[in-house]
Amino acid sequence: MTEILAPCGSFETLLAALRCGADAVYLGADKFSARQNATNFSNEELKQAVFECHKRNVKVYLALNTLLTDEQIEQCLETVKFACEIGIDGLITQDLSLIEIVKCCCPDLEIHSSTQMTIHTQRGATQVGEWGFSRTVLSRELPLKIIKEISNIPIETEVFVHGALCMSVSGQCFMSGVIGSRSANRGFCAQPCRLPMTAVKGKDEYALSLKDMCEIKYVDKLVDIGVDSLKIEGRMKRPEYVAASVTAYKQALNHEKYDISLLEQVFSRSGFTDGYIADKKGKDMFGFRTKENVEASASVLPKLHELYRHEGKRSELLFSCKIKKDCPIEIIATDENGISVLALSDVPQQAKNRSCDEEMLKKQLSKLGDTIYSFKGLSAEIDDGLAVPTSQLNSIRRELTAQLDKKRAEYYTKKVSFNADNLNLDFNNKSKIQKPKIRISISKLNQLEKINFNDVELLNLSLDLVESAVNMGALKDKISVQMPRFTFDEERDFQKLKMINAKGVHHLLCTNIAHLSKAD
Repeated sequence: MTEILAPCGSFETLLAALRCGADAVYLGADKFSARQNATNFSNEELKQAVFECHKRNVKVYLALNTLLTDEQIEQCLETVKFACEIGIDGLITQDLSLIEIVKCCCPDLEIHSSTQMTIHTQRGATQVGEWGFSRTVLSRELPLKIIKEISNIPIETEVFVHGALCMSVSGQCFMSGVIGSRSANRGFCAQPCRLPMTAVKGKDEYALSLKDMCEIKYVDKLVDIGVDSLKIEGRMKRPEYVAASVTAYKQALNHEKYDISLLEQVFSRSGFTDGYIADKKGKDMFGFRTKENVEASASVLPKLHELYRHEGKRSELLFSCKIKKDCPIEIIATDENGISVLALSDVPQQAKNRSCDEEMLKKQLSKLGDTIYSFKGLSAEIDDGLAVPTSQLNSIRRELTAQLDKKRAEYYTKKVSFNADNLNLDFNNKSKIQKPKIRISISKLNQLEKINFNDVELLNLSLDLVESAVNMGALKDKISVQMPRFTFDEERDFQKLKMINAKGVHHLLCTNIAHLSKAD
């Protein structure tokens, strides 16, 4: 069944997502998260988050999705070990070293390819599947047709349906790093594309700021084509945003009426766009955060806070009671999984006024209030003439639900064994170090005129330039084909590559994981 996957940048946001019905959540630890400016979760908070999620049968995915340096590997290894110990359901990553860590140390742990890997074609998804990823998070820039194609191959697909769009292609933006030395791939994107920017002097524009996506009207289509997870963006967003978006998408998934105006009011940039999924890209995709947007958000926050002020129901309980003379009171609660807990209480006294009966028991045990439980039924064996105070029954009920919370969390927590004995972290093998060689990327053919081919190892040329360069007589063994980082027609590109290879060009610069399938 398709899940609603919610972003959680803080513990309050986590509770908002859970109380509004999220099926899964993704969050970051205090290190290696692509949202380093979010509050994120300490180790103790991660343990508590797993407990809160698993007692509700909600999956928890940990984003370790920044690129790692050699110096960070051992620290990341400790984070992965901790994730296994507390029962994290899966890791989200773009760093291939984590694949090796998981394969070697904890092969039973699920691992998902991050959107920063720019998986946007069938070949790319197939490749990460062969490496051991169980799920791929697709690029946000895809039309429905391509999402459908990728969802037909044997790997789970996760699709962003709501939230911010990058002006660049998913995982390919270097603007923040170039302008402000704050790399998005290190978790510190400064979002410079959201600033006023124009190519026309004197004209005040936000030329690089895109509206947020909203694909709620495509929910049924995404389910029909086999998408496994509908992902909401926003680990930097406030709890009310998460509550509103989870509620609306859950309603859409259940074919219930939803309020899109609330989604727009809580956060939008001059409205929403569905330009990518509808394959209708254009000027109406651009927008920025206006004063009116900010005021609209402030006006609905109290209303949205009500969405998660109370607990949502996740489980139905059957109660079985025995109230016998001269015996301790015995009450059993059982959930839909058959998980049972028992509470014993004091021996009942003889009634002076009203005797305890089934109606009284039902009334008190069904007062499940702000818990994840609802009352399903009661069977009771009660001797006549016995009294049980309502306060005693209330205490028993609270004890039973507390026990069930713990047992359900244990039931849904699948801890994975971790063993790093066979992992090799020796990065100081000097025999592998080679003398640096010069490789040059060419964007225009006339640049070849100034190059001494004897001084360089390889010339990287785009797919469109290579054929012309070969025809000009450039040295074939010096040319490397630089494939496009992102394409909507993978087959066309590989057909071109095949023809170029037939002309004697044998070097390939892979700019996307999908290209590895053509390299040998």
